[in-house]
Amino acid sequence: MKRLLVATLVAVSLLSLGACKSAAPYAAKVNGVTLSKADLDAELKAIRDNKTYRELIEQQSPVNGTGSGTFDSAFVARVLTRRIYLELIHQEVVKRKLKVTADDLDVAKDQLIQSIGNEKTLAKFSKGYLSEIERTTAEVIVLQTALADASDKNMRVYYNEHLDQFESACAAHILVETKAEADAIEKQLKASKDKAATFAEVAKSKSKDPGSGANGGDLGCASPSGYVEPFKDAVRNQKVGEIGPPVQTQYGYHIIRVDKREPTKPFEEVKEEVRQAITDGAQELFNEFLGKASSNAKVEINPRFGTYDKTGDSPQVVPPKAPSNNNRSDPEG
Repeated sequence: MKRLLVATLVAVSLLSLGACKSAAPYAAKVNGVTLSKADLDAELKAIRDNKTYRELIEQQSPVNGTGSGTFDSAFVARVLTRRIYLELIHQEVVKRKLKVTADDLDVAKDQLIQSIGNEKTLAKFSKGYLSEIERTTAEVIVLQTALADASDKNMRVYYNEHLDQFESACAAHILVETKAEADAIEKQLKASKDKAATFAEVAKSKSKDPGSGANGGDLGCASPSGYVEPFKDAVRNQKVGEIGPPVQTQYGYHIIRVDKREPTKPFEEVKEEVRQAITDGAQELFNEFLGKASSNAKVEINPRFGTYDKTGDSPQVVPPKAPSNNNRSDPEG
């Protein structure tokens, strides 16, 4: 369960097991706390009504059921499972007396945008629903931070021990298979009057790296620490603006050009990157908490939505067997 973000708004469907008016008003009960059917219905509608987001989900699984106004039962089960997990996280946040700050909410919104893909899709949700998913995502963040002990003090320790992660270099490269090819390209580039234009042309026509090659060899700006040796050393030490000698890695031979190099950024500028690095490193702790909490929780599911299965590594709501068509109803029943 990698990084339980509300942005992964799992889809579901509502296949009724009985007359709509006879159904209990709860969707689930978690350690005595009621998750209302009305709130579940509201989330299902929010997902269904955001066409752009719904279409993203439907690339992997259906949202709507076969009956008019219904949702797919497996989708409903996943959404309800997620709501149960988020309630367990909320209960732990309260137990630990953790506070969600305005900064946490800002980080949560950024994570949601990254997870969904763009801000416009996120903005199509209602203000009420958007506020809810920002809050629940922020609670995930503060609990992950607490479990990882990402205090300000520890973040500064991590920063000082990993300074190379927070430097930046903008570079381009051309990747070929043999040293002879690389030597010929190096010679061609150094003889060119317009080295930048020639570099881009050669990258597009000869580079074996399909990503950067199509973009004239441009790799963008990143920390050199993310590159393989000795490519990393070349990006760190090669003179800016010059064509360096070919460098061999397991991928082939690289002709590298460093366009810009920036020193390590101050702690305050990369504070959230440091927090992310620490919490990513402690993901196992968060997964362990969630696994234990979801297995040990006392969970009761409204039978119309299925049952709670604790037998696997990740307890989840299992949807009911498909009812007959005359038992199918929309979530407003």
